[in-house]
Amino acid sequence: MKIDHLRMILSVLLTAFFLLLVLVLTVCHHAVLGVPYVPTPRRVARVMVELARICGDELVFDLGAGDGRVLRTAKRMFPDITAMGYEIVPAVWFFGFLRCVLTRSGVHLKFGDAFRVDVRMADVIFLYMSPAYMEKFAVKFDRELRPGTFVVSHTFRFPDRHPIEERRVPLRRGDAKLFLYRW
Repeated sequence: MKIDHLRMILSVLLTAFFLLLVLVLTVCHHAVLGVPYVPTPRRVARVMVELARICGDELVFDLGAGDGRVLRTAKRMFPDITAMGYEIVPAVWFFGFLRCVLTRSGVHLKFGDAFRVDVRMADVIFLYMSPAYMEKFAVKFDRELRPGTFVVSHTFRFPDRHPIEERRVPLRRGDAKLFLYRW
């Protein structure tokens, strides 16, 4: 009986240590990159997918995918899409990866730098980035995207571009703004 009790205590302590380590690594990574993890509210994720004009068999990317919530929503709504997400913060990626695998969502969540991802074959791209990154993505998209690719941005606009559609999503604390671009 004492051995089982000790194993349980050790298991709880190891889990707590692992979670603390993940938290410290995430905070350090955020301090270095200046990229906070802010999850997209579920209602906003659903409207982002609706706004993207997905038909059902597209290649859909989320650059800076966080926990993969937008892609999991898209995959539930359109099971035949290919959903690829990229996240650079290790702890956020790890928990999102586990969630995608454990829920058998069919979403491919990869650890990596979104600026190094080949997006030439993308039909739809989701973004939730700060303004400084939006300008860099605009340059990347001008270079790589096929004409007609849809890009849905949560909160932030691309500089020197006009969205073809805008939506507001009511939330408890204000509205979320969504912007649809066609490259």
